[in-house]
Amino acid sequence: MNQQFGQQAFNQAEKFFKEAFAPQQVQAFAEKSIATSRDFYEKAAAAAQDGARALTEVADTAWGSTKLLNEKVVQNMTANVESVFAAAHEIVSAKSLQEAARLQSEYLQKLAAQATEQTKEFVDLSTRATQHMFEKVQAAAAKSMRSAV
Repeated sequence: MNQQFGQQAFNQAEKFFKEAFAPQQVQAFAEKSIATSRDFYEKAAAAAQDGARALTEVADTAWGSTKLLNEKVVQNMTANVESVFAAAHEIVSAKSLQEAARLQSEYLQKLAAQATEQTKEFVDLSTRATQHMFEKVQAAAAKSMRSAV
């Protein structure tokens, strides 16, 4: 009885493996695996390209903002230095010590107001640049999330 049961189990297992691993089924499984792998590759490649584009946009935005802020600093420094030379020329050309002191006082007040205005303007530009950068990063992240789904 045990031998007959063993033979029957062996025959059933052999039949199962012959049917399960028939050339058509192996080929169908292989084709499905290749199609699934190809689909995964295409999605991963598209996501990588989107990520690279997003990173480039963010880097371009950062560079543009940095360039704008640097140009503003140079512009302000140039204006301030020119103002110093103009004030120095006026002070040196003063007819009296009182006039020189008055000119110097006026220049210092003007310089303080100018520095305050330049600082406000720079902070405003920095804030807008940071906000723009934040928006670019958020848009890239949202696009990346949509691509992943």
